[in-house]
Amino acid sequence: MKRQTIAIFLVLMVVGLFSVSASAQKTHSVWTNNNGLVVADPTTGCNYGTFSGFNMATSWTEPTPGYPAQAHFRGVTKAGAAGCTTYFYDFRLIKSAATDPDYIKGVWDVYRSGVLVCSACDGIAYGLSSAAGVGNYYKVYVDDPAYPGTENWLYSGYINTRKDF
Repeated sequence: MKRQTIAIFLVLMVVGLFSVSASAQKTHSVWTNNNGLVVADPTTGCNYGTFSGFNMATSWTEPTPGYPAQAHFRGVTKAGAAGCTTYFYDFRLIKSAATDPDYIKGVWDVYRSGVLVCSACDGIAYGLSSAAGVGNYYKVYVDDPAYPGTENWLYSGYINTRKDF
């Protein structure tokens, strides 16, 4: 839990830096606090809907001429489901490729109980433009080349807080 608090604090610090260094750009930030929707794990075949702590913090800027898109995302949870082993999941955006008011496209790492299970995998977060409140959620899909198809990993939660600068 201490690591989660530190990670969220670091993301909030980055949001502050974005607001100073990218004043010409539109910057957004969305948070989820203990309000998860689903985590899907292709390695176990489980869709988790029961969580012990479900937290996410993200911030991103929309690119303007002369400035690259920048984004940060970190989502962590301890997830369980009937008939499935309980794991700790950590979804991390390691490189952003494109952003707009609703999505972040980039390269992701996915950890399960501290083990890297999807390294440098393409993915997208979308639904980020929704207002904070009941029923408004986002989804993160990560493509894992070890499994057929796309959008193998899923991390989705409700939006509790948002800020736009």
